[in-house]
Amino acid sequence: MKQIPEIKLVPKPETEEAKAAVGYQWNEVAGTRHKLGGKPDSAFGVEYPKCEECSQTMTFYAQIDSIGDDYDLADCCVIHVFVCLDCFTTVSMINQCPA
Repeated sequence: MKQIPEIKLVPKPETEEAKAAVGYQWNEVAGTRHKLGGKPDSAFGVEYPKCEECSQTMTFYAQIDSIGDDYDLADCCVIHVFVCLDCFTTVSMINQCPA
């Protein structure tokens, strides 16, 4: 399993509607944890899935945070995306991150 270097992603809303959708009234951290690579952030640990095609442990590829109050994922959770770099299959899951 390879580890991709961590690359922080910063949202850049380009319309007024998108700008209004980003952020939380009561949480300054949620909505800022988007990234590629590194290790998944999790309040309870993350078990790396096995590829359904080749049974190898998958590589953590990305973490997509909740967007804001109107598009919240299960109380400020993030989506973790894993990829098999041999078979190019992916798995995603929603996980709780530390606040």
